[in-house]
Amino acid sequence: MGSVMFWSWLLMTLFILLMLWLGVVGMKRTHNSDDFATARSSYGPITIALVIAAGISSGSTFMGMPGLAYAVGAPSLWYPLLYPVSTVFGMLFFAKAIKEYGDKLGTRTIPEFIGNRYNSSFLRLVLAIISVLLIFYVISQLVAAAIMFQIMMGVSYHVGIVITVVVIGIYVFMGGSHSDILTDAIQGLLMVLVAVIVVVCFATGYGVDGGFGELIQRINERRPEGSFDKLFINGDKTYGNIWLVLLLLVAHLPFAVQPHLGNKFMAVKSTKDLKNLLMYTTMFATILPLMGLGGMLAIGVLDPSTTMKPDAVIPTLFTQIFPPFIAAFLAVAVLSAVMSTSDGLVVSLTQILANDIFRLSIVPKINISEEKAEHYEMQISRYSTFLFLILAGIVAWNPPEFLSIFMWIGIGGIVSATAGPLVVGSLWKRANKISAIISLVVGTLSYWIIYLPFGFNVSNPFAAAGLGVIISMITMIIATLATSKSTDNTLLRFEETVEEM
Repeated sequence: MGSVMFWSWLLMTLFILLMLWLGVVGMKRTHNSDDFATARSSYGPITIALVIAAGISSGSTFMGMPGLAYAVGAPSLWYPLLYPVSTVFGMLFFAKAIKEYGDKLGTRTIPEFIGNRYNSSFLRLVLAIISVLLIFYVISQLVAAAIMFQIMMGVSYHVGIVITVVVIGIYVFMGGSHSDILTDAIQGLLMVLVAVIVVVCFATGYGVDGGFGELIQRINERRPEGSFDKLFINGDKTYGNIWLVLLLLVAHLPFAVQPHLGNKFMAVKSTKDLKNLLMYTTMFATILPLMGLGGMLAIGVLDPSTTMKPDAVIPTLFTQIFPPFIAAFLAVAVLSAVMSTSDGLVVSLTQILANDIFRLSIVPKINISEEKAEHYEMQISRYSTFLFLILAGIVAWNPPEFLSIFMWIGIGGIVSATAGPLVVGSLWKRANKISAIISLVVGTLSYWIIYLPFGFNVSNPFAAAGLGVIISMITMIIATLATSKSTDNTLLRFEETVEEM
């Protein structure tokens, strides 16, 4: 184990130095607040595809999903099998609109995009406030990173949180979106490599005497309720039946429009690159969630008497079946999954304050020069980086049991709010401001009423989010029919405004 710890310290140090160096490179490419917020039209489709796929496949994918698979068994694999399909399918609805309108109107954030789409400051501000729920996502990433540091490097859980906050804070502070994209592209490559290795190990039954056949037999014996001949687990809140699984699928339709993912469409060089971007994203995003098979492999490899938190199963498995150097290298790649999501989340959170509130709401109402406004916006962007990371670190000090479940507390609120205005609004030209506001309010309230104890107390956030998304979209359709005439064409008027600029 000491050998694993030595290699972990060495490789982790080199990895952190690389991230900090890329932060410096990002800082040199950041000349103004728009660069910090979007890195607009700066990168090719493969780079952004790696970034988006890495952002989708967070520490939850690389630690939480294997943890669920280890604890629950095969039915939990519905999650990694379905969510990339649903997420990429959702991108087809709004990627082009976000890129085109973002470039022509200078849009920097998803709340700003939706505000422009419906000509509504109210929608922009409310969505900006709702987007603060991303802090739950950041918390889950810090927990995953701290667990990796604890197991692979022998430091305490709390020291791991501090290291993660400091490293991410420094390179995001320096280069914003450029640092986010540069680091995430490297991290995405490492993540793809690890996912492929895990799939090969599972397919060959690596670490199990007798190979794949013996692995399946052990899984059946040790997790009879979650063996591969079981599609669902009776009574389970997430995988109990086909309807719960379908709600998981529906919940991910607006997933890619979360602020830290949707703004990446603005960074691709050209609208013409979007087709290739979606193709590469589909490929990478399908490979990465197969990390869930690592949890199934661990059922057969690890001693059943092993006691640990489920989310720690991947680093525990690596230290048992691989030589120290390889185990340490793979641990660095898992840490990449954590950081690749965390930095994008933090950039998006900073833009809630710097762009959606300061630049768009406060600056127009005060007497201030453009130069000062730009200066203050950059300062808010940079220093709020540490504000949000410290807040997330405080909450992460006492970790939740399952990362995959915890992070969806916040995501559920965001997708329920945006499903109607964004998904329906992208497909239907009659969608208007009134219907968007009604849909946002109803979708948001529905999610929290369904999820929270004072409502229906549906403790499965996937089901609550799936229902919230459905209610939001149905409300958007009904409200549009009730508040617009067939000749009313809000989207076309918006497009005409764009063309005139």
